[in-house]
Amino acid sequence: MHIEASPPINEDEKPLVCTNYPNWSDGTNTCKVYAQPRNKDWCTKFGGLDYSGLGVRHNANQACCVCGGGNFQKPRLQIGDYVKVKFGKYQKCEQMRIVDYILENSFSYVVEVTKECGRNVLTAVKNGVKEVKKEIQPGEKFHVQDDNPNLIEKHWKVELKKCRYGLAQQEFEFFPADEHLGDSDGVVRIQHKLSGVNLAEALGGKTNEVNITRVFEDGLFLGSSDFYYLQIITQLFEGRLNIDGTPWSGPPRSEYVASGYFGEKEYSEVKSSVNDIADMQFSMWAFKQVEIESDETTGVVDEHAQWLLRMTQSIGVDYLDKLPPFHLLDVEREASKSEVKARFRELSKSFHPDKLVNQPEKKELFERIFVLLQNAYQGLKSADEAEKEKFRVQAESASQIFAHSQHVIELLPFHWTKIDDGTNETNGRYILNVASHINSTLLNVTDEVESDSTEQLWVTFMYSARCSMSRSVVGVVDLAARHLAQLGIKVGAYGCGLYKEFPIEKDDVLGVKSDPICSQFHRRETPNVHVIVETLPGKRRDVESGEFIIVPPDPEVVKDNAMFKYFYAAVPDGNSVQFLPQNFIDFAKTGRKVWESSHLVHKMRKEDFTSPNFISNISIVAFLDGTGLGETNEDVVSTISSSFPGLARRFVNDDVYVGIAQCGFGDEYADENDAASKRYVDCSKLDVSRLPDIKIYAPNMTEGESLLRGQFGDRRDVQIAIECLGNVIRMMIGGEDGDEGDLDEIDDIEEASDEGGGSCGNTQQPPPHDLDLDEIEGVEETPQLEMNTEEDTQAPPIAEAPKKPKLASPDKREKIDGGRDNKVRDRVAGFESRQQARRGGGKILGGGGGGGGGFISG
Repeated sequence: MHIEASPPINEDEKPLVCTNYPNWSDGTNTCKVYAQPRNKDWCTKFGGLDYSGLGVRHNANQACCVCGGGNFQKPRLQIGDYVKVKFGKYQKCEQMRIVDYILENSFSYVVEVTKECGRNVLTAVKNGVKEVKKEIQPGEKFHVQDDNPNLIEKHWKVELKKCRYGLAQQEFEFFPADEHLGDSDGVVRIQHKLSGVNLAEALGGKTNEVNITRVFEDGLFLGSSDFYYLQIITQLFEGRLNIDGTPWSGPPRSEYVASGYFGEKEYSEVKSSVNDIADMQFSMWAFKQVEIESDETTGVVDEHAQWLLRMTQSIGVDYLDKLPPFHLLDVEREASKSEVKARFRELSKSFHPDKLVNQPEKKELFERIFVLLQNAYQGLKSADEAEKEKFRVQAESASQIFAHSQHVIELLPFHWTKIDDGTNETNGRYILNVASHINSTLLNVTDEVESDSTEQLWVTFMYSARCSMSRSVVGVVDLAARHLAQLGIKVGAYGCGLYKEFPIEKDDVLGVKSDPICSQFHRRETPNVHVIVETLPGKRRDVESGEFIIVPPDPEVVKDNAMFKYFYAAVPDGNSVQFLPQNFIDFAKTGRKVWESSHLVHKMRKEDFTSPNFISNISIVAFLDGTGLGETNEDVVSTISSSFPGLARRFVNDDVYVGIAQCGFGDEYADENDAASKRYVDCSKLDVSRLPDIKIYAPNMTEGESLLRGQFGDRRDVQIAIECLGNVIRMMIGGEDGDEGDLDEIDDIEEASDEGGGSCGNTQQPPPHDLDLDEIEGVEETPQLEMNTEEDTQAPPIAEAPKKPKLASPDKREKIDGGRDNKVRDRVAGFESRQQARRGGGKILGGGGGGGGGFISG
């Protein structure tokens, strides 16, 4: 919090000024009329007349300064004070300050407007063009005669600005208060050190006390105990009576001190919100202990200089080139020329290349940072306001909402690499590849330890700069990212449709469809959040040179890791409460658990369907669209992908096989020489007629039974179906679950008190309410590709792949190869027997010699 004010001066230093008697008149003329030049002889002619007969107690010689009368006193306000006036066109102006006194004849304040205000007017500019401007422009001055509190009063300019050590306008002192306003951690008086003004008074409070309450519980996340609500009394209801005439005994009216945008650096007024907190993050405040001395004497490093260096080391110096100039220089967007110059000089001390003559490894990096700072300074210091505004607008056109976040990395298009994912999709797939754009610091190449390729877990916040909800959660997401960094999880943000590489199409306001990086996540709303995996290269010591070299990861491993994504499903259907730090952190930790358990889920290929492990065990297989071109419900797909690792972990100690198969275009389009195509299976030969689908195979059975029948439009329905399946299997086979952990998506987060506030865009629609059981049991009527039943005498050439995965016809069901030659249909279960490779069969459609009937039997 920043209060712009002049330091109080000693009363003895104030001039003794004369002020006219308030509201005096001789019946016709006021003191102002006597002071007019044309009436310079009025004091002699009429100043001593007796007006008592008219009810006027004093004459002009007694009441008016120009006639030698008036009151002699110190002025209430001092030069430099911000004020509000209560008359004329200036009474709606918010930012004005006293710049001088007029002592001649009678006292007046000279007031200057510092921010445009008033009504809109049309003004002619060059070439006959007109533009709309405010009637009152900065720099306009006017006089306020008489030191009358009914005409002019002190007004505190309270702003939200970045905290900086050594800035007196941001330093406050805390004193204990005698009274208690209610449930809180304490009641204090907060006083601005420079001006001496009480904070509650400056914000319009009726008392001097501030009620302080913690926002979060201690230990909830890193830094949770640092944030407080500040509450002030704005109405006392003195003299108020109840309906029966008895004195009012209710509590006074209190309001929360609220900032404009928590986490944003641009100018924002600090105000109060009535009664309830509209949004918690707009009312959070943190206190920092003031350092006594500056950096040169105590070694305190400029925080922004530290941030610039940290961003360079973690994501690359090219990142800084994308920042708006005022973010890069760490100044307010409307900073004056002198403020820009002073800040540039401060930062140049940290990065001037001449200081690194003996450190050539840092000199090149510091030179680049210094040049970027210099370019930003040159653009913002322009005396031509039009040119300066043009530079600012061009530089911030990307509207990156996390550009100056302390812990969230604003990802740019060059941080993503397009790869061929084995399909004929023209755009391919974009994978996160941050490591290739930074220096060796992140990879720890200097550590004398060889390492294989590793994985880095990311939480990616995909947003639209046009979406207000995306902007409103910047601060709390940054708090969560600070905590997750300690857990080794990085948080990145990417703006959909912000960059010229991917221009927004006319029908795509949010950019989620036009930008291929965003569109591959198949979400129609923003923000949308995912846990994904980046594959980092390894390092080896070169035999000849003895130095460490970077070893690129296996491309197939990169592709497999890139397939993982864990979606924050609670966000699209919720509001900003879902982004509270503890909820965001829980989602990321759950995503990590899913990733750690994902190795328990078999990535099935063609040959896996004839393997002993698959045939001899209870098998649960999810069939998904591997081409990325089919019409599938992405909510259902995401739910299956994120739930299967938990299902596999439950049965890690049992003979239960859990796998996911990616359906391709069919065997006739497979390329035996292409390793990528081997990841896909021909689902038309596996009795799969819809996607996504989950099939359950009993031991020794070749035909699976679908768990998902009909249209599943709600992710929760799928979660319940998978959970119930696991419970039934556990009940029948006995035993105990493995270390399942918390693998459910975060669905039970408390709803926010404010309505609306949901994500921007069109969310997935729920299934219709009039869907009956018969419809659910039926087969989904969707266009599907027919199987190729003709046998060719020779291997056909690989044809151009179709635009959808190949599926089985609902009325023509092929059986899995590799089962018994004498296949016997189990009429109760609808399964076909598979050759038993496990002794004793099992409790589900158990085989052995005892046969067994039913989908689930004891």
